[in-house]
Amino acid sequence: MRSNDEIKNDVLSEIDFEPRIESTEIGVTVDQGAVTLFGTVQSYYEELAVIRAARRVKGVHAVIENIEVKYPSDTKVTDEDIAKRISQLCEWSAIFRKYDLKADVKNGRVTLTGTVDWQYQRSDARDKVAHLRGVKGVTNAIIIKPHASPTDVKQQISKALHRSATVEASKIDASVVDGKVTLNGHVNAWYERKLAAEAAWSVPGVRTVENNIKVA
Repeated sequence: MRSNDEIKNDVLSEIDFEPRIESTEIGVTVDQGAVTLFGTVQSYYEELAVIRAARRVKGVHAVIENIEVKYPSDTKVTDEDIAKRISQLCEWSAIFRKYDLKADVKNGRVTLTGTVDWQYQRSDARDKVAHLRGVKGVTNAIIIKPHASPTDVKQQISKALHRSATVEASKIDASVVDGKVTLNGHVNAWYERKLAAEAAWSVPGVRTVENNIKVA
């Protein structure tokens, strides 16, 4: 078990190491693996980078974010400005064009809706909007088409683990209900557990992955 101070110092170091984070006004508190982030950043994308940096640290079990997005005082961006920029994004972004994704803007916060085939497309759409100036938050309501099957998931996991040449895929069981994959079983190392989850995410139609695999 890592101490609160060890986790806090590593989170601050990871934030400082991340080149996408320019703000120095970020504070961190830790309580038994639960990390609370507070302070200000200059864009929503920077806020996402702070959260991701914290999640990468060993011993972090939960992240509570109280970060506020504050644009420079001379920058005034209205909801109409954001909507126009998203409209332009829809014209040149392949994902927005192909899937006809929609966006609603209110008080600087954007809600994305639509349907895509893959999780990475859902995340990519959010990141593209998060980069736009004036955006203070993104609610990602984009849905992934539910056409994953237990057989597809099992095959992808088997291929990924056989490529690593370290574990038998027969030790892992995968069930799929409405796009949610639940993984159970045993592996020999943490990276193998992560490999199985990444393989499950690579199957079209997977919306969430619950990783219950235990490390023997």
